Amino acid sequence: MADASDIDAAAVADSQVLGVIVIARNGDRVEYYQDPKTYEGGITETTALGEVESHQLGSVLRSEYLSPTSPSYIDGMRSDLVDNSEIKVRVKNGGEGTVIFDSAIALLQGLYPPNPNNKIVLANETVVTAPLGGYQYVPVETVEPSNDRSLESWTDCPAFHKHIREFYASDEFKEKEKDAQTFFKSVKDFVFGRPTTLENAWNLFDFMNSELLHNKTYAYRLPPTLIETARGLADFHENGVFSDKQSGGIGNIAGRTMLHTILRALERVAFNDDPLQFMLVETGYQPFISLFHELEIVKEHPELQAIPDYASAFAIELRRGSPPDVRDFLRFRFKNGTGGTFKTVYVYGKHADIPLTEFIYKSKGGVISSNKQWAEVCGRSSFRGSELGFIDQLTDAATHQTFYTVALAFLSFLGLFALRGVFVRVVKATGEKIKSLRGKKVRLEGEEVGYFL
Repeated sequence: MADASDIDAAAVADSQVLGVIVIARNGDRVEYYQDPKTYEGGITETTALGEVESHQLGSVLRSEYLSPTSPSYIDGMRSDLVDNSEIKVRVKNGGEGTVIFDSAIALLQGLYPPNPNNKIVLANETVVTAPLGGYQYVPVETVEPSNDRSLESWTDCPAFHKHIREFYASDEFKEKEKDAQTFFKSVKDFVFGRPTTLENAWNLFDFMNSELLHNKTYAYRLPPTLIETARGLADFHENGVFSDKQSGGIGNIAGRTMLHTILRALERVAFNDDPLQFMLVETGYQPFISLFHELEIVKEHPELQAIPDYASAFAIELRRGSPPDVRDFLRFRFKNGTGGTFKTVYVYGKHADIPLTEFIYKSKGGVISSNKQWAEVCGRSSFRGSELGFIDQLTDAATHQTFYTVALAFLSFLGLFALRGVFVRVVKATGEKIKSLRGKKVRLEGEEVGYFL
């Protein structure tokens, strides 16, 4: 994977990092079955290895973005004790169950490790330190696909299922399946009755990879060439499913809904009066593949047409340019798994950081920004969750404020309606005929006042 050229690096070397959006894949887990036709998932659970991988990723992100000595330090962001107004965490809570949530918590432990200064002094001068040596608690928002499709948009989507069927029926798929027959015959003894077909390539690889990591007997028996071939077929399969030949195509739906979250976060980070500087989105592997296609990154990095390793991260940095060009720019960086370092990648064929306004202009055509739009793209007549927009369109404070405003308006309406009823009954009781209340004066005892109903 290529880094930025020397010219490009020099042009942005001293740019100021205003904030970062990080999309992270979960850590290691046990086998996870996905239906090849619908991508409905089975049951799985986190492993200690997965928690360590995510924790390591959190530590890397801390050194990259929260260390004042790092060239990528987020300007002004607190690094010792977490300021929850500066960070927002969204976690996919659909397929893979609690695995992705567990990975997010482990990552946050590495991002903000326990600090003995996380303490308070009580009125009686007793000093109380948070548990586990000053453990730092960061709020996490789980996103359920039953009411918000922004982080899991590929299930229950008829148009996407049609896209999968068309991929399986393509000449490219049939040719790859024909070429893989020797492998399918060789691997039968190592997958214990699982269908040895190209349609089932993901499940074959995931089972073999899980057993290779956690089962010593299996690891001793498995020929090394089989896992590499299984990985290659799974990469081909998942890249074909979660990509599209056209920008804004249905195959990129996992990335197109993720783009909404990215743009909303960038909007908040760029707004001077909003304290948000770090957004973490914990998810599975699917949005990585789709985003790399939707943003045209794979044109220069074809190696990214594959399943990212556990605990991979895609970082989007919002940077303020140096004089004379002080516009806001975006830099995109990818780290594949726990090995190696972040590498700079470029979007839309540019070989430099892209201006924020240009990125918004080029990406907006593919964005899916609401449950209603998701249902339309998927060919669904309706969606039982909120159809007005994805939940992250409002901050929690704004949501609460909206609720209280609506509630107050409703109660005020009821109060006015009740008062009007009382007024009408009183007037009728006095025998006065009321044809219209508009423009009539209310006469009270004493000096007349000029109020109108």
